[in-house]
Amino acid sequence: MRIARVLSLMSIGAAMLSAPRAEAQETRDVQIRLRRAGDTVSIRGATVTIDHTIEAGTTDTAGIVRIPDLLDGGHIIEVVARGYQAYFDNFNTGASVQQPIQLELLPIAASDTAKAKGQKTALSFAGFNARLAERQGKFFTRAQLDAASGRPLANLLKTDAGAFIVSGPHGESELALRSASSASSPCYAAVVQDGLRIYPYPGANPPDLDKIFAEALTGIELYPRPATVPAELREAGKCGALVLWTR
Repeated sequence: MRIARVLSLMSIGAAMLSAPRAEAQETRDVQIRLRRAGDTVSIRGATVTIDHTIEAGTTDTAGIVRIPDLLDGGHIIEVVARGYQAYFDNFNTGASVQQPIQLELLPIAASDTAKAKGQKTALSFAGFNARLAERQGKFFTRAQLDAASGRPLANLLKTDAGAFIVSGPHGESELALRSASSASSPCYAAVVQDGLRIYPYPGANPPDLDKIFAEALTGIELYPRPATVPAELREAGKCGALVLWTR
């Protein structure tokens, strides 16, 4: 009886090992196509990241990027494309999902890239290297910005400089002072563009850093703490400051 019982348990164990695992996820090659919102225009050269860690590469001439062996189920996609608003959303993959998966990006309106209005400051690009030598903030030179081509400032400043980026009322990415203050009323940093203080300025909102790309600039000065802000901005820079120099 004892031997028979052992043999029976062995048979059950073998059956369990040979049975297919129903809970195992399948993988498949996935194609994603990006196009302009409300149009059929394909977006070429967009940089795509999946689940924050999978660098899928850039879209081809048809606006398609291919991700091999992606697990079925839900995923997060991040897209950066020049001339378009940064894209961040969820998508699903699986046997029943038609490919290529179609996603739409919103173009940046011409008004968003119009010449800035603001209050003139005493800051000039001629003093960039002198301020850089003082090491009071985080600086990006033209060579560094060339290397970061295609990246919006929100991503660049947060990832490479540890900047505190908060979400605006419509999903904008805005620079603020890192503090324990309420997220609903952040302390926004002053922003200067080509010597003009564009924020704070009457009627102006903090600029959306998802709409400014590294390759459009020749220099960046980030002063994350009020104590490091240049004297020319001390009054306006009580929450830090960001100084941008365009090409």
